[in-house]
Amino acid sequence: MTRKSLWFLFLLLCGCQTAWIASNAGGVVSRMAGSKTPEELLSSPGLPERWRSALVELPSLLQFARDSGLSVGGAYQRIDIEENPVSYIVVAANREDLALFHWDFPVVGSAPYKGFRFIQHAELERKRLERMGLEVEIYPVSAFSSLGWFSETLPGGVLSLPESQRVRTIFHELVHRTVFVSGRADLNESLANYFGNELSRKWFLLKGGEESSALLVIEREIHDEELLRSHLLELQKNWTSETLKADLESFSGVLQQESWMSQMGQQNSVRNWTLPTILMWQVYDAGAWPWPELWQSCDQDFQVLKWRIRQDFSGTPLKLGPLLGCQF
Repeated sequence: MTRKSLWFLFLLLCGCQTAWIASNAGGVVSRMAGSKTPEELLSSPGLPERWRSALVELPSLLQFARDSGLSVGGAYQRIDIEENPVSYIVVAANREDLALFHWDFPVVGSAPYKGFRFIQHAELERKRLERMGLEVEIYPVSAFSSLGWFSETLPGGVLSLPESQRVRTIFHELVHRTVFVSGRADLNESLANYFGNELSRKWFLLKGGEESSALLVIEREIHDEELLRSHLLELQKNWTSETLKADLESFSGVLQQESWMSQMGQQNSVRNWTLPTILMWQVYDAGAWPWPELWQSCDQDFQVLKWRIRQDFSGTPLKLGPLLGCQF
């Protein structure tokens, strides 16, 4: 990756705040400078077994992504050996209108989150937003996409994830590399989550067949995501700023009494569901858009899907019409 492309990335993500760029660019450069090839890591005797199996599988996984139509390019040819988060995102919500705060960035447009390389800078942004009366959360980020502007390293934190989450994360980020709509984080994240799930299903089916334990894990996780979605939609039917505290307490109680099929579902049942967390879930909701029908109508071709979205996208929900034989 060149310094030019690196500086472009920071302009992309931080809205030309030069002080923030100057203080964070060095951290990312140092992480990338310390990256290694999979071959170098596989020759290391002390490599954790989870990393070893993931790295052995990585070329086949990336080829499967290419064969599926994703724009892999030169992504993930090197490994960032650090396991700590690659960045931290700040998310803020207004209790009065139950809506997320948005930042405006060049190229990517409006987004309901802002990324920071270091937690200290994220905390400063939290304090600024709290002074504005907003409710704020900070979340660690395990991976990112350059949207194809340069060849991303694969973060060590992704290699440390359980297999199902690792595979879904890689596919999720590669979908961002393939299809991106400026200013529509809700569309981009929902799209990446949906196809991250579907491609993971196909990958584990190809790898181990219908009786694969990994396929069973991913099916259970997706089942629990859909179950969680139903509870979140029910919560949001009648909530108001006045009843929010009681609504959230009731919601947490419902989740704790639910029967979950996966470890991920169980973890979600006991997490702290704040207003920013719930509204960010909406952004990433794989079921919020008609992806299955659109995918079928576009002959399961990412290039057609990409062109279709760019041509027909006109707001929420996705407004689709007949297009070059791609009917919906």
